[in-house]
Amino acid sequence: MNCRLNTGGNKTAVRFLEITDCELKQNQEDGMKILLIAMNAKYIHSNLAVYCLKSYAARRGIETEIAEYTINHRQDDILMDIYQKKPDVVAFSCYIWNLDYVEQLMDEYHQICPEVPIWVGGPEVSYETEAFLKAHPQVTGAMVGEGEETFLELCENYAKAGAGAKAGKVDFPGIKGIMYRAGESLVKTGARE
Repeated sequence: MNCRLNTGGNKTAVRFLEITDCELKQNQEDGMKILLIAMNAKYIHSNLAVYCLKSYAARRGIETEIAEYTINHRQDDILMDIYQKKPDVVAFSCYIWNLDYVEQLMDEYHQICPEVPIWVGGPEVSYETEAFLKAHPQVTGAMVGEGEETFLELCENYAKAGAGAKAGKVDFPGIKGIMYRAGESLVKTGARE
């Protein structure tokens, strides 16, 4: 089967040729699951950021899943639901109204599934990223600033690396707009233009 990604003449889409549509779909079929987690203030609220990230990634061939909860849900119920979804990567959306709750969930989830990379994004982690990551050693990294392209590249790199025992190395230095752990150090990549 000959799989090619049509760039439609868009210069920014040329980078997609490095990762073929076949590679991405094969790794996702092999079990790659990226879970976007939103903690809303109330049931009637919805986190538009995770829907924008999901939509942006989906239009480029990356499937993600959204898990939405409220800060009124029991933490144990949320942890059980996330665990049952069996994600390979989790990404929390952080805002002023949910940060304390998200921090608790990340701590607990990491104890249950220490091998699952935890990423964060949103305004509450974009401005004091280094301090946040130092305070939360269980977090793999943070997306800084607007997240659509950054999240897409992160997903592409995880999809290319694969999931579970077959997982390869993720190319974090090649992703603009993140701060991540490299051993004991924190590394910030270049900003998005």
